[in-house]
Amino acid sequence: MPEFVFEGTANLKSGTECDLTVKGKHIVTVSPPPEFGGKEGYCVPEEIFAAALASCMNTLFLLIAKNSNLKLKNLETKAILNMNAEGMEKLIFTNIHFNMKVRLEKDTEWERKKANSVFEIAQKICPLRQSWGENVPITFELNFQ
Repeated sequence: MPEFVFEGTANLKSGTECDLTVKGKHIVTVSPPPEFGGKEGYCVPEEIFAAALASCMNTLFLLIAKNSNLKLKNLETKAILNMNAEGMEKLIFTNIHFNMKVRLEKDTEWERKKANSVFEIAQKICPLRQSWGENVPITFELNFQ
């Protein structure tokens, strides 16, 4: 399997604000949290990171669901990142929680069992868990709509 390389760029806009671009397209302007000198009202980089992680888990679940012939009406994943800030010299992620809400095309006991199996596989092969191990606790939650 080939190695994948992903790139994104942050360009200083003004003050502490940066424009984020991917493949030459402006995505969003971010600023650090006000506690770190950023401006109120902007997304903070960690929120963008959380959204990207949620998208990654959504994609992983969808690919496994497709291979399992699990038909979905909707899938929403929220990633909640906890960070401990002990001054500027020590900023660490302490927990990542994925809250997944799935709506099945056919909401039967059998389809829910399949969805739970897909969920278990997604947890097991989660790239974050495989990369970070247990250094950062990663928890998962599946809810049916």
